[in-house]
Amino acid sequence: MEKAERDRILVQLSQEESGTYRQILHEIGAEAKSQGGQQINRRKQILDSRAAAIDPNVFVALDAVAQRDATGPNEGDTPPDFELKRLHSEETVRLSSFKGKRPVALIFGSYT
Repeated sequence: MEKAERDRILVQLSQEESGTYRQILHEIGAEAKSQGGQQINRRKQILDSRAAAIDPNVFVALDAVAQRDATGPNEGDTPPDFELKRLHSEETVRLSSFKGKRPVALIFGSYT
């Protein structure tokens, strides 16, 4: 599912549905975290087990988010190696150069 379609689904929720969506998302996240393991897969399993008791509009929104989350890497997966140019320099650095040395945090976004 494309981002635009997910956004359209989320925007169409009523205020009550939106509140229910947030509550269930929080509950599923907490339950998955308490059970450990692959949280993304776990959240999808928990959501699917609750499907019959969830308002259809809310379920579609939750399922769209679960599908989005399942497209990325899983916790503990080795990330693909890549090289980036250092800020204000011509020097580059490879992600793999940090392996076994220290944790690395990657932040992607716009600060403008």
